[in-house]
Amino acid sequence: NTQITVPGCIWPSETLEALGRAIWKRGVDVEIVLSNPVSIPGGLSPTEAQYGNGWSCVDVAAEIVKRIKRQFPTASNDKLSEKVSKNLRVCFIKRKPGNKWDNGKDTVGMHAKHFIIDDKCTYIGSQNLYICDLAEWGVVIDHKETVSKIMREYWIPMWQVSYVKDDLDVKGVMAGLETN
Repeated sequence: NTQITVPGCIWPSETLEALGRAIWKRGVDVEIVLSNPVSIPGGLSPTEAQYGNGWSCVDVAAEIVKRIKRQFPTASNDKLSEKVSKNLRVCFIKRKPGNKWDNGKDTVGMHAKHFIIDDKCTYIGSQNLYICDLAEWGVVIDHKETVSKIMREYWIPMWQVSYVKDDLDVKGVMAGLETN
């Protein structure tokens, strides 16, 4: 099985390895919200702007689990499956009442990238995790109270509307380990 990515884009191996290592060694919870596949803003064409590059939640999770397997080759599939079930949550961004904008046609996407680490540091900006050679900007906030406010006002409401456990099929993730 092989899937083709957007030309020139590759998986961010170092980042996925770090996430996998944190899940495997320390039991860190990793929550990821993705743009819906082929989310095109404002009626533009796919060549002008596109926020979802077609990867499913299962694809993203499988790439993280592949990095766990590479770093910890003795990890059993049963234990990997357990870690995915317990510590890895990946979903598509949604809004009430679903994953489409008011026009009923366009799916929800978001250009901003946002990382929260240990509930006390955050990055907000436009830097992609994959190599795309663009001029990207962002800000790092290393202030626990400010990060707590950002979580209350931004992350938690978005997560509550977006997260649906069915977005990430653990059996699909494990099957995806064989996809290049």
